[in-house]
Parts: sequence; structure tokens; C-alpha cells
Amino acid sequence: MPAKKEKSKITEDLAKLKKIVEWFEAREEVDVEEGLEKVKEGSEIVKRLKARMGEIENEFEMVKKDLEQ
Repeated sequence: MPAKKEKSKITEDLAKLKKIVEWFEAREEVDVEEGLEKVKEGSEIVKRLKARMGEIENEFEMVKKDLEQ
């Protein structure tokens, strides 16, 4: 069941990124401080996603090695 939980976390993080993008797109002018906070939040989400994608890649490699044996 952990895989499903991780999948939902990835989906949640992608939805959060989409909301940040939509927030920027919906504004003609962006408050610099508020915009900076959104960029920081997006940056943290991207870091989490990159780390998880690296883990997934490693898992795929392990499965591939098991299949080759």
C-alpha cells in the first residue's frame, strides 16, 4: 500500500504546483513578497518531486535487474 500513498503524494504535489502557476497567471501585477513566497513553496515541491522521482528510478532499476537474473 505504500506505493499508492506515494502516488497520491506525487499527485498532490503536482496539483500544488499547478495552483501556484495558476496564481501567477491570474495576476496582472504580482506583489513581490507574496510572489517570492510562492516561488519558495514551488521550489520545495520541486525538490521533493525530484527526490521521489530518483527513488522511483532506482526502484525500476532494481526490478529490471531482478528480471534479468
